[in-house]
Amino acid sequence: MFQDDNDNHSEATLLHYWRIIKKRQLTIALFCGVLMGTVTIGTLLSTSYYGATATLEISPNTPSVLGQDNLSEVVSLSASDERRAYYATQYHIMKSRSVIEETVTRLQERHGVTDFDEVDSAYKFFREHMQIKPDLDSRLVEVIVEYPDAAKAALFANTLAETYIELNLQRSLDTANSAFAWLRDQQEVYRQRKYESDQRVHEFKYENSLGKIESVQGTLTELRERLSSSHAERIGLEATHARAKLLAQTEEWTGLATHMSEDSPVLQSLLQTFRTAEQERSALAVRYLPDHPKMVSATAKLDGLSTQIKAQVLQLMNGKETEIQIVSQREEALNMAASRAESALQDLEKKGIELAFLQANADKNAGLFSSLDIRMSEVDLASLVQSNNIWFIDRAVMIADKVRPRLTTNLPMAFLIGLLGGLALAFFMEYVDSTIKSREDLEEVVGVPFLGAVPVLTSSDLLSLESQRDRDIYVAARPRSTAAEALRSIRTNVLFRTPDSGRENKQKRLLIASAVPREGKSFISSNLSSIIAMTGSRVLLIDADLRRPTQHRLFALGNDRGLSTILVDGATPSTCIQSTHVEGLDIMPSGPRPANPAELLGSEKMVRLLDALTQYDFIMIDSSPIGAVADPLILSRFVDGVLMVIESNKTNRDHVLQCRSRLAEVKANVLGAIVNKLDIRRSGYGYYYYYDYNSTYGDPPEERQTG
Repeated sequence: MFQDDNDNHSEATLLHYWRIIKKRQLTIALFCGVLMGTVTIGTLLSTSYYGATATLEISPNTPSVLGQDNLSEVVSLSASDERRAYYATQYHIMKSRSVIEETVTRLQERHGVTDFDEVDSAYKFFREHMQIKPDLDSRLVEVIVEYPDAAKAALFANTLAETYIELNLQRSLDTANSAFAWLRDQQEVYRQRKYESDQRVHEFKYENSLGKIESVQGTLTELRERLSSSHAERIGLEATHARAKLLAQTEEWTGLATHMSEDSPVLQSLLQTFRTAEQERSALAVRYLPDHPKMVSATAKLDGLSTQIKAQVLQLMNGKETEIQIVSQREEALNMAASRAESALQDLEKKGIELAFLQANADKNAGLFSSLDIRMSEVDLASLVQSNNIWFIDRAVMIADKVRPRLTTNLPMAFLIGLLGGLALAFFMEYVDSTIKSREDLEEVVGVPFLGAVPVLTSSDLLSLESQRDRDIYVAARPRSTAAEALRSIRTNVLFRTPDSGRENKQKRLLIASAVPREGKSFISSNLSSIIAMTGSRVLLIDADLRRPTQHRLFALGNDRGLSTILVDGATPSTCIQSTHVEGLDIMPSGPRPANPAELLGSEKMVRLLDALTQYDFIMIDSSPIGAVADPLILSRFVDGVLMVIESNKTNRDHVLQCRSRLAEVKANVLGAIVNKLDIRRSGYGYYYYYDYNSTYGDPPEERQTG
């Protein structure tokens, strides 16, 4: 449901725009036509310009000649932002004052060009005729010159490109020379720094005897090795001596002697002798008893050998203790010597830290000096090898075809701009136009119901009728015309909206008024009354515009007697009512102009007059404009409803709003408004097709029934 409402709203908006365009089509066409004509004349009278294009390639890096990039305009552009910035800089340089002025100087001196002699600013003059057009997807850029002379256009483009290339190379050489001078100064600075740092390193080494550090390290290493050997020796001796003491406690002297015999040849001989004596005693024991002299002698011999072995073992053990003491003393002495050497080495190493800082500074200065020396050599070579990162791809050539102005280009552009400008002007005129133009203006802005619209009558429609009366009462002469169908639609809306008056004869009284004069109120009054009378109803049209009466002239009747005669002289209504050529329609003219119209219309006589006209089904009252006098406000109290007549595209909204407010103040029943003189073909297709349909298929059923 909401989607349908949105669609309908969009369609209504588009239709409204189309109506504005159709209404203002002459304005749009004139604006577009004038602009196209102006552009055509201007194009034909303008000076012809010819174009010439020189194409250059700009590389971000100078070509490698020395095995690496030359130090000129070398850029390392890995990031896209830096690349764009580099090329944008080059484009601005090409358009700079220095490049253009040098180009102009070369054109004047080398080619004898005098075109710049009469101008105030050669730079501005040349700048106006050139443009730089880069190809963003490549390294190419076009130098374009447009000039009234085709040959000079090509000359200007080539000279500008050559100047830019040569100045770029010169700038590179200037950069290299500046760099060489700077590097030379820096090299001298770092030469002195290198000398001073090397001198400080040498003096520090000499003052702190740092040349002995390697000797001290060797001595410390040797002492530590000897200390380790002595310690191991002592541990071995102590372990052997402890084992010997353990065996001595068990008095196993023979076993102990066997263990210690490796270090004593005497003990080895005693053990050999003891084993031989023991074997002899064992042999004797087989043959003799223990107390036998031979057995006693053998036993005594073994005891003596055992005593000797014991004495020898004890002597060796005492020697081991002495040896252990000697080794321990040697170990202690080595440990003290190693400690002294280590302390001396620590002192030297602390000085070595300071030396390392001094040496690092010296190495840095030496490295910088070496780098500067290498770089200076490279710059010196680069200044000798002239390479450029900009070169020609295509030189400009003379082209005989003009580039501007072109009628084939300017005319479509003028048409497009004219069409858009005409549309904008049309909508602007519509915006500032405060007149009533549509049903929406009435209902939404003014707040008055829309009863219908009467189309404007063309001159051909009116001239097709012979008499002036037929032209004024048009619907009677042309009952099937578009205007007649419009008034029938209005009649239907009026009858539908008119409330029941409560009178016995069901009579309906309607007041027809306008906001301002000359809106066609009298025409609507007479023709709407005629349309109502065509349905078979008895209708009386009263011309209550006592100041500027019109109805008697429209119906070609006299005005010697009428409404003023009744109200002033007391004449009877029957003597002042006249029949018309429209069946069922009578008219009461205004009569002679009175001195006090407002007082007469608001008098009791007017009320009695209306009440006396009971023989009519409808009483239609044509009054003065609401905005001019108070007459219609007075009459609005005596009628069932008020019809406002508004001229399309002429009546101001503010006037209608004021009239609506005045009627509201007197509590008048405003049935609605009738839009008069509407150009249905300009206002939109809706009205046109509606009226065309009704006029094609004849009168409504009720009229066909009444004949």
